[in-house]
Amino acid sequence: MTFFPPDPEIPELEETESSQPRWWQAPEDELPALLGISELLAATDHAAIALVGIAVHREGIELRVERRLRRNGLPRNEWNELCAVFMEHMSFGGPVDLAGRLRFGVLLADGSKVTDASPSFEGRDPMIEPAGYILSRWEQGGGGGGSTYSSADRLWLWPLPPAGPIELVMQWPALGIDETHLGIDVSKVAELATLARPYWR
Repeated sequence: MTFFPPDPEIPELEETESSQPRWWQAPEDELPALLGISELLAATDHAAIALVGIAVHREGIELRVERRLRRNGLPRNEWNELCAVFMEHMSFGGPVDLAGRLRFGVLLADGSKVTDASPSFEGRDPMIEPAGYILSRWEQGGGGGGSTYSSADRLWLWPLPPAGPIELVMQWPALGIDETHLGIDVSKVAELATLARPYWR
């Protein structure tokens, strides 16, 4: 006999599967068709951002963005501060400057402007399908060391864009990157969307 009584049995809770609304992010159970593209969006002495591909799903497109940072001779303290800004964490001097943050947007062929600040539900239920286009940004984490750092973003544009060219727009004032526009030919998107298929039947 021990001093402590046996632990009570804790029943296992049945965990229910949840699915996110299709306008929030690219479906995880769907194999997209790929639109080959590789374009540099911006580069400075220390930072570079590129669009490295577009995954086309049945209901939207995912723009895949890669970010790179290089030390390029900076003293360690300045390098650490630059990494904090790059990863959009608190800087050593205080909170992140919101006006200087990384921002993305898309200009569609029909004149619609969509930013990664959408959706703005403004008190509406986010589970109810919104009207208009949505651009959601999903950071994919990152890592690096004493001389380089890298990260990636996935920009989910829902629903599929209208026929015609689109422009990917970005800016990152905190890293000295002004507003930049990249024209993209998405004329094949409607055709590619029919090739996307589920992983499981």
